[in-house]
Amino acid sequence: YVAYLQGKNNHFCGGFLVAPNWVMTAAQCFVHKPLTVILGAHTIQRREESWQTFEVQEYHCHPDFISPKKGNDILLLKLKGNATSNSYVGTISFERSKLPGRTECSIAGWGYKTPAITLREATVTIINQRHCLNHYPGLADNLICGLSGSAGVPEKFLFFANAPFSRGPHINQHRSLSSSVLQGDAGDPLVCNNKAYGIFSYKHNNWPGFYTYIAPYLHWVKSVMK
Repeated sequence: YVAYLQGKNNHFCGGFLVAPNWVMTAAQCFVHKPLTVILGAHTIQRREESWQTFEVQEYHCHPDFISPKKGNDILLLKLKGNATSNSYVGTISFERSKLPGRTECSIAGWGYKTPAITLREATVTIINQRHCLNHYPGLADNLICGLSGSAGVPEKFLFFANAPFSRGPHINQHRSLSSSVLQGDAGDPLVCNNKAYGIFSYKHNNWPGFYTYIAPYLHWVKSVMK
């Protein structure tokens, strides 16, 4: 379900397939259009047989989006054509329940600014919303906080040389080929209970990661996709 969104001037975002011809991502990625959607990718430096590539037919940015820190950072992309479901590509459903703090979830993507060689996954722990608001009292509605447990450092996405990665949907277990720290790109899916729970939006002074909580937007999503 993980999508790589290639934009203009070498900009890119993450995203995820929520229906055969719909991809969800962050609204901030709209500025990089036109976007090309690549599904089934593990490595993005070279084309793989598993790739399914689509142009975007329609961009549906949430009407109340202004900037990531003001919330509503959600964008739906209608593809020109339907993705074919196979062992590399599939859709992901939505987690509709509000999950408690300390719930362990995962996030997958290619990194920040410079794409990583391969698709990567990290564990993210949901932070209790009250605790999050105590630290960030001006936090926009429908934003949730998540903290990566990688190496015990408060980064959303941490990859060190020789660090093992967990196995996730369509993600092979592998080791990092870089000793640098990579941050996740906007639009990466936060996955809890094998369902899409949030969309990575931004970081605040490297602690923690802030995610658009999807459930409150499902009525809007349904109206756009009908």
